[in-house]
Amino acid sequence: MFRFLAGKYTESTAWLATPRARLFQQYERRVLQRILPRMTGYRCVQIGSWGNDRCALQSAGTLCHWQLGFGDESPADIRFDGRHLPLASASVDAIVVAHGLERVAQPHALLRECARVLNARGQLVILAFNPLSLWALRQGMPSHRHPTFRPCSAPPSASRLCDWLRLLEFEPEQLWRYGLGFPFFGGAHEVAHGSRWARCVGWSAQSYAVVARRHVAPRTRIGRPVRARHTRPAVGLARHSSGRVICRR
Repeated sequence: MFRFLAGKYTESTAWLATPRARLFQQYERRVLQRILPRMTGYRCVQIGSWGNDRCALQSAGTLCHWQLGFGDESPADIRFDGRHLPLASASVDAIVVAHGLERVAQPHALLRECARVLNARGQLVILAFNPLSLWALRQGMPSHRHPTFRPCSAPPSASRLCDWLRLLEFEPEQLWRYGLGFPFFGGAHEVAHGSRWARCVGWSAQSYAVVARRHVAPRTRIGRPVRARHTRPAVGLARHSSGRVICRR
């Protein structure tokens, strides 16, 4: 449904400057205000300066916040190529991917890097556009009146993204659906605790947010096998002698 933009990353500056895009960011900020206070720890990293807005992480429960940008994003604290995060392994407590999967050429590589830098109980929040929505269908149509959002790669659906996260030892905990148009018109609903009608038509929402926690299974170290000592069984008189036992009185 989307029209992809091959090559480097795109910020879609023209689309972000539209009134509908600014209104969408306001609704998305409300969703983050419900999610981020539950995140605890010391370090929180936001990947992608989505709309050059730093107030999205102010509601997070972590102590320190950093922002990583793609390519030439000047407001970001650190810039990287979208495939290799300049962070040490298991050094981050929480990561917020603000529509970063749509703006990189290899979203799988970005998810693997997030799994690498998160600690054993780290939390991951992913904001992504829904490729099955009516809004995505409209972005794929040619239009000269209104700017369109053109991602670098196809954004995955919510169910497929959850499958990717499970393969990377993540456990999805929450799924939020929200957007401007049908069916929520600016509202946000959590799929697990929402009403029945929201679960039935939530697949057509403009965007979604997945909250997952890293769950690393314990690995047992395999050492050298210990050889069992073979003890010689006690041999009785009846087994020791094959003939008749002579008994003298």
